[in-house]
Amino acid sequence: NDPARQWHCPACQGGPCAIDWYRGLQPLVTHAKTKGSKRVKLHRELAELLDEELRRRGTSVIAAGEAFGKWRGLKDDEKDHEIVWPPMVIIMNTRLQQDDNDKARHSYGPLGHRGMSLLIFESTARGYLEAERLHKHFAEQGTEREAWEHRQVLFYPGGTRQLYGYMANKEDLDIFNQHSQGKSKLKFEMRSYQEMVVNQIRQMSEANQELIFYKNKFAIQQRLKTALEESFGVVSEKLRKTMEENRIVRQRTKMQHEQNKEEDEEEEKFEKLQQQQREKFVKQSTPNTSNTEEYRRRADEIAKFIKLQDEEMEAFVSERDKLITVHKEKMAAMRQRHWQEEVELEKEFDT
Repeated sequence: NDPARQWHCPACQGGPCAIDWYRGLQPLVTHAKTKGSKRVKLHRELAELLDEELRRRGTSVIAAGEAFGKWRGLKDDEKDHEIVWPPMVIIMNTRLQQDDNDKARHSYGPLGHRGMSLLIFESTARGYLEAERLHKHFAEQGTEREAWEHRQVLFYPGGTRQLYGYMANKEDLDIFNQHSQGKSKLKFEMRSYQEMVVNQIRQMSEANQELIFYKNKFAIQQRLKTALEESFGVVSEKLRKTMEENRIVRQRTKMQHEQNKEEDEEEEKFEKLQQQQREKFVKQSTPNTSNTEEYRRRADEIAKFIKLQDEEMEAFVSERDKLITVHKEKMAAMRQRHWQEEVELEKEFDT
């Protein structure tokens, strides 16, 4: 039951809340007992198991709504009783003074101010605790109800008034209203201490637990948002680089295509020029004589010339085919590499 240790909820495993952290067992047990949307039965069973394990070890977790029960003056086993509502504190041995916050009421009789005033607190559990704190302050100073009733000292040495104070009860307010009539009479009611104070404080505790839970959840979401923004920036930069590389590849491919087209045109011109040279050579080599040997010699020279031209053409075509094959292999390897990089980029983005 280390309050500094963080826990994941095993009942949320695989769900949207699986990444939530709970600092200490108290928030985890509260989550398991109050989860009301999905896997409710599983969460309740988890809460029972945690309670049983803690009881077996001789430890316990303060349940939601009971943390404020440890405050002074608020005990679960205290019997319910009626209290004045709104909370008030009687101040005795006062004189007429204007209160800045209009919290004070004064009691008057036939002879004027009776030296009795009231401080009225807000009608909430917080207001009651403030009134009780003032009541205890007077008790610690020795100027509580008992001191006023049995051992009054009205002035300090030097003439300063000694004030006395205590929580108001019904009898005090009846005395306060003794000489008041109609609208001037102070209005109050008697309410249950458990209902107006203890129950409200438990609600405050539960709200505080929920606030802590949502603060932790918000912090987790903020960290997740920051991580996603950083990942998005990295992925965006890689995507930009990949797009730029693809643009360069397309540009180079286009340039290579234009270069190949120019080479094809040059080759076609070369073939036409060779054909013209062959025809010219044949015309020049055709003898206008009846000498058979001379004719054969000319024919052999023409055949050798044509064979040489064919061999040169075959060598040129072979070299060109090799260059084209190498270029295609390089282009295919480049596309394969870029495709693999895009696949890796997509995988990284998905994770």
